[in-house]
This record gives sequence, C-alpha cells and structure tokens, in this order.
Amino acid sequence: MKHFRSERVRATPKLFTYVLVGFIALLGLTCLYYSSSFAPGSRKSDDFDGSIRARTGFVRNRDGVLGVSRFEVPKSIPICDSKHSELIPCLDRNLHYQLKLKLNLTLMEHYERHCPPPERRFNCLVPPPAGYKIPLKWPVSRDEVWKANIPHTHLAQEKSDQNWMVVNGDKINFPGGGTHFHNGADKYIVSLAQMLKFPGDKLNNGGSIRNVLDVGCGVASFGAYLLSHDIIAMSLAPNDVHQNQIQFALERGIPSTLGVLGTKRLPYPSRSFELAHCSRCRIDWLQRDGILLLELDRLLRPGGYFVYSSPEAYAHDPENRRIGNAMHDLFRRMCWKVVAKRDQSVIWGKPISNSCYLKRDPGVKPPLCPSGDDPDATWNVSMKACISPYSARMHKERWSGLVPWPRRLTAPPPRLEEVGVTPEQFRKDTETWRLRVVEYWKLLKPMVQRNSIRNVMDMSSNLGGFAAALNDKDVWVMNVIPVQSSPRMKIIYDRGLIGATHDWCEAFSTYPRTFDLIHAWNTFTETETRGCSIEDLLIEMDRILRPEGFVIIRDTADNISYIKKYLTLLKWDKWFTETTPKGDSLSTKGERVLIARKKLWSVAAISEL
Repeated sequence: MKHFRSERVRATPKLFTYVLVGFIALLGLTCLYYSSSFAPGSRKSDDFDGSIRARTGFVRNRDGVLGVSRFEVPKSIPICDSKHSELIPCLDRNLHYQLKLKLNLTLMEHYERHCPPPERRFNCLVPPPAGYKIPLKWPVSRDEVWKANIPHTHLAQEKSDQNWMVVNGDKINFPGGGTHFHNGADKYIVSLAQMLKFPGDKLNNGGSIRNVLDVGCGVASFGAYLLSHDIIAMSLAPNDVHQNQIQFALERGIPSTLGVLGTKRLPYPSRSFELAHCSRCRIDWLQRDGILLLELDRLLRPGGYFVYSSPEAYAHDPENRRIGNAMHDLFRRMCWKVVAKRDQSVIWGKPISNSCYLKRDPGVKPPLCPSGDDPDATWNVSMKACISPYSARMHKERWSGLVPWPRRLTAPPPRLEEVGVTPEQFRKDTETWRLRVVEYWKLLKPMVQRNSIRNVMDMSSNLGGFAAALNDKDVWVMNVIPVQSSPRMKIIYDRGLIGATHDWCEAFSTYPRTFDLIHAWNTFTETETRGCSIEDLLIEMDRILRPEGFVIIRDTADNISYIKKYLTLLKWDKWFTETTPKGDSLSTKGERVLIARKKLWSVAAISEL
C-alpha cells in the first residue's frame, strides 16, 4: 500500500500537466471557433456562412423564472454577404438542402416556414442591393417602384401579355393588370360588385365588406385597387417560381405577406374575412378531401363570399368540366351556394348559420369539426378536413354581429367577451392609444416628411389600438399578436384591421426592407421572459426595417438602456430620441420610449471606411 500511494504522488504533477495542456488546447479551439463565427462572411461549413451564436445565456431570477442574462455588447455586428440581400430566414430554400429536410412538394411544405436552429442563424445585418434608393412615396408607389430596389424583371417578361408590370428605364411600372383582369383590377372590382348587385357598384356594400383574403395574389394589384373602396386585403402568395411577387407588392406599399395554403393553418383566426378571392391562383382545391377549401371556410364570416375566377369555373373542355363538377359537389356538401356567375367568374356564398349542416345526412363528408377543436388556434397547427361550425351566438344571430366600416374600428366587437375584455376596457384602450400616437407624432414630426411612412408594423398589437389611432394617416399596419396572446387576433380582424400571429423568437415571414415604421410595445420584455435573445430580435427588426425607417420602442428603462448600446452597431443612429412618456392606464413602472432612425448604408460605402 505504501508503494502504491508513493506512485500516485509522483504521478500527480505529470497528470496535472496533461490536464492543463488539454484545457489550454480546448480553450484555444473554442476561441478559434467563435472568432471565425463572428467574422463577416466567414464559413462554418461548405454550404453555410454568416452565422453567429446568440450572445446570451440563461439564468433564473429570484422567483425561479428562467430569463436571459446579458453578456457584453459586441464591438460590431457583421454584415451578411451581398448574396443574402433578400434573406428570409424561415423561408430559406438553401436551409432545406443543408438540413436535408424531407418535405412533401405536392403538399407545398417547401413553401411553409422552416426556421434555422440557433447555430445556423444569420445573425448579421442584411445589406440592401447595389444602387438601392429610398422607396417612392405613396400613392405614387402603387404604380411604380425603383428597379434597383428589386432587380428582378423576369415577371415583366413572363407576364408581358397580362399587364402585371412593365420595365421602364430605372423604374418598374404596374398598369394594374392581372392574369384574369388584363384590362385592370379597377374594372374587375366594379364587375364583381355588379354581379353581387351592390349599391353604386361599390364592392364594400356600404361598409359590410371590409376584410378580404386574396390567395395567389401576384403583385397584389387586386388589393391595391380595393383600397379606394375602403376594403383592405391580406394579399397572400408563396415565395414560389414568381419569387418576388410579394416583394414587389410590399415595395408598392400594398398590404401583403408571404404564405401558402399547404399543410398548416394560415395565421389568422376564424371568421376574419368577408370575402376570399382566387384569380387563376392555380390551387388544387379538391386535394385531401377539400382541405384547402375548408381552410377558407374556417376563415370566412357568416354569409361570406368566395370569388373564383379560373378556367374550372367557365371552360367546357372535359378536364375543366370534371374539376368544376367535382368542386360544385364539394361546395354543395359544405352547404355553399352559387350567388352569381358571369363570364369567367363564379361567386359562392357561405351559409349564415349551422342549420344546413345539421340537416345533412349522417356520414356526409366533410364532417363537422369535433367540439374540442379550436378554430382560432393557428400557430403551427395543421389544417383539418372538417367544417368549423359557428358559435352558438353566431348561429342564433345569423351574422357576425359587426357594424359596418368605419364604425367597426372603434365599436366594441361581440367577440370581446371571448378574450375577457369588457366594452368599457376596449373603449379606454382605444382612447389611450389615440393619445399615445399623438405623443409619438410630436416626437417624430421634425423628422417625418409627408407620405414618407406607408408600411407599418405593430409587433405587439394587443387589441389593435395603435393601428386604430393611425386610421387618419395614409398608412397600413401589419398587426402582430405574439403567440402567447394569440386569442386577441380575432379582435384585430373584427375591427376591420389585418395582421398575423407570430412567435418573436423566430424571424417574420417577409422580405428585408419591408416596413417604414416598426412599433414595439413591451415586445422585448415579453421576448426576454420567454428566454429568447434581445440581440436576435434587434437584428430581425433591422432586417425588415427600411433604410431611413423608424423604430418606436416602448419598454422598461433597463431594456431601453441596453438597446441604446446597439444603435450605432445597427446603424440606427441617424437620429434618435428618448423620453419618459406620460403615464396612463397601460403604463408600467419606469417605462421609457426610444425612437430611432436607421441610416441608408451600402456594402461599398462601409468597405471604404
């Protein structure tokens, strides 16, 4: 035993040396790994570059709640490679190949959201394309945009006979045509109103039609011309072979978003739209027991319309007649009826109550959804091949209960009680946001030119008060309800506004340089509470914010102080101001407001520094 112990003692210094050398080597490799990660344009594999790890860690506070510990603010944030100037992280086709995702192309899964894991996030600043210019102001932008901002002209060539768009020198013009309405969306909209026999040939029908879903929207000219009818459309299209159609729509200042009728529910609650529109949208409505039509059924309000302008509605060749007859049979079983039919369009109407459903023969498909199904649950929820019946209240009243636009913007909607809000609380919230927006605009006034703000995002919309307060301005607002508050999205639509449910721990489904103004009320506090990175969120906001655009961040003093350290790194320091806002019913202790403006910068200019 003595001999054994003495051998152990003599071996200890040598063993310690080995451990120390190994530790130093490991530390060196770790430093090398992270230094390469932070280097702009560095490569982490043969097919991946520009990624850095989130510089945050997780701790538990004194109440045991998991949160984010903030590490040292970096000296710089790298610039993404120029090839990523149109990066949409959760709709990145390259990621599908890198992760070897097995996606069903027939079901359009490759057009749905697939977000990168943390180690593959592009945590770098997305640069504008060479020659980028500040977008033209609305309403001029409806009809023309700078070609340099979206340097893609293939749609102009492919759709040259349909008046989608025309290249004209350094600009791209939009004559207002579409695949089905070559002579202009304005004339087409009037013809639809005539088919429905609405007064004055106005499709809004005295304000009873306000929210429209346009699927397969192209460059959104239908939605653009609906705006003059006091109708707002959620123009929807995937990032498909017409890759930049939604990018053109957003550049024009038209409400629109990337999305697809695939396998997941669209991020909108039930009973959100009065009218759905498909003009040559090339969707197979009969697949999977009509599941895509049933998704439209979920989204339409009682008595809602489906405008279908496609060869299946009018062509007499055997194949189109077969499809048309099969669709007619499916609609009959769904209790829809033909409201009007003329030339190349047919308009179907949805029932106003559950009565027809209850009279169907037993076993008729599609079935009614089970009572446990929540038709308003949308985030990462699969579509269901069943009919979502109306609530007992809607069935009894045989309509949505909404007053016409524009009164519905400020009138308490019937579904308020479903989210636990009283009419009085709703009115107070509306007035509070009216005063807050007045305060914001006083701060912005020295910097904002007329019509320089068009596309607006509210990152945590609550009841839509911020957007409602902007109604007197010529802007549109993408109202975002974070997933933890998703039931409130129905109130957004019931007010005649539009928006989407989203998880701010992930990237939003839109192109870079989409919004002129982004409003974030307590968004950082909520995101941080969920254990997600403030820095990741700032970089995502920068991606979707236009050069010379503004951010309004209303949050805790601690969060504002931390975010201010990033202003120069993000190039949001063209102008900024910070203030303590007036207290109101929504205020929290120590609340601060930070408004900052993003610079217009280019890779070439930065390279010269």
